[in-house]
Amino acid sequence: MSLPSYAHNREQFERFHDLQRCMAAALARHPAVIESWLETQPPRETETAAADAAPKRWRTARLSAIRRRDLVALLAQASAAGSDPGPLAAWLLASVPVCTYLEIADRAGPGLGALDLEAADCAQALVRLRDTLFHANYGLAKVAAHHRCFHDYHDRLSAASCGLLDAIDRYQPGPRAASFAYFATYWIRYRLGRHAQKSGSIVTFPINQYRISRRIDRLLAARLHEGLPAPSEAEIRAELKLGADACYWHERRPQIVSLQRPVGAENEAFTLEHLLCDPAPEPAAVLDGGTLAEQLRALLHTHVTPAARVMLAYTGAIGSLAEAAEDYLAQLGEQAGERMWAGRFAVRPTPRRPAI
Repeated sequence: MSLPSYAHNREQFERFHDLQRCMAAALARHPAVIESWLETQPPRETETAAADAAPKRWRTARLSAIRRRDLVALLAQASAAGSDPGPLAAWLLASVPVCTYLEIADRAGPGLGALDLEAADCAQALVRLRDTLFHANYGLAKVAAHHRCFHDYHDRLSAASCGLLDAIDRYQPGPRAASFAYFATYWIRYRLGRHAQKSGSIVTFPINQYRISRRIDRLLAARLHEGLPAPSEAEIRAELKLGADACYWHERRPQIVSLQRPVGAENEAFTLEHLLCDPAPEPAAVLDGGTLAEQLRALLHTHVTPAARVMLAYTGAIGSLAEAAEDYLAQLGEQAGERMWAGRFAVRPTPRRPAI
């Protein structure tokens, strides 16, 4: 019985890291190519950290002010005649991921092979082995996309795949390195969190506000689980050490309305009519369960055409798909009969006889 492809991760990642080392050394021999790529990067704001602060050494595609300063200094050193490109190659290998190598190679264009054949061959080998590692570990993205949500599986799978590629580009094998599955989990979760932050509501919030809202939600859920009353805004701010703006935007966070189920599945009291009524409705003003949804369903069933109902019937809020299709076919038949009946009695012009 053959082993699955991900069982050879260690050997493949060691070879992948050797290719990265070769690519970094090849790019370091051509600092002008790196300089042309650096000019296309967006400028960053000047950091407030001290000039002698030690830069962070993880591999990231984002060039901060400190990283840009270090790269410019290494490029100037490597451009000098007779200088050793080793420090620049070591910096590239330790500080930037594989996607940055490929961007620099693309910046050089098709002339990279004429400039340095080894760099061109190494870039092609990196792309092939990167695709092999992605397909071998694709199950990690699929499992993460299936977790908790099923209605937007394909969107979550796309975000998880981006996280898997990020993990492949940044993983460095070694005797003390964690397993790739453990390392990739964090990048996949990060991409899924960003996807939820961007598409989970009608309005996109900054990532820090999204995290603050998650902290507030966890605090409210813990209080509800313990049977304690809901805390006031002052208590939330004191407990989580937040400002007034954080609580303000949390209260005005938009919600997605669904006709099929309550919006808050974990809270049965948070139903559809709470969203469609006044932002702070009185208990007597809230309709009974399901009444408002039935009224909306009746309005849609009355005023929406059968053709549009075919498009909307998959939601189950207007009627069955078979009923909508039958109505649509019947409407098409009536329209065809009317056109045929009108055509039979239409006045047709008498054809002229050809002149003799």
